[in-house]
Amino acid sequence: MSTPGEPNCNRELYRTDWTHIIRSQAFVNLWPTAHRAYEDGLMVVRAMGTDERHVIGDRRAVFPQGRGVTEVKVKDVHTVGTPDTGPTPEPA
Repeated sequence: MSTPGEPNCNRELYRTDWTHIIRSQAFVNLWPTAHRAYEDGLMVVRAMGTDERHVIGDRRAVFPQGRGVTEVKVKDVHTVGTPDTGPTPEPA
């Protein structure tokens, strides 16, 4: 998220109060989608930053994936509870 005053092209728009308002609104926007995820059966693990939600469950059933403004952009997927595929230690 670009905020006024950080990049050189926005230097003339520098208003610290606007920066805080923009960031606060972006953070508030996390909560309706987190609530929607919860209502649709996903477990919300964490909501952070301005656009990051961590959930447990099939997110594709709740949120469409893609590059559009209203679509989810998947950054990382972690699978929990699968057996370790590395070498097993020998008994002592």
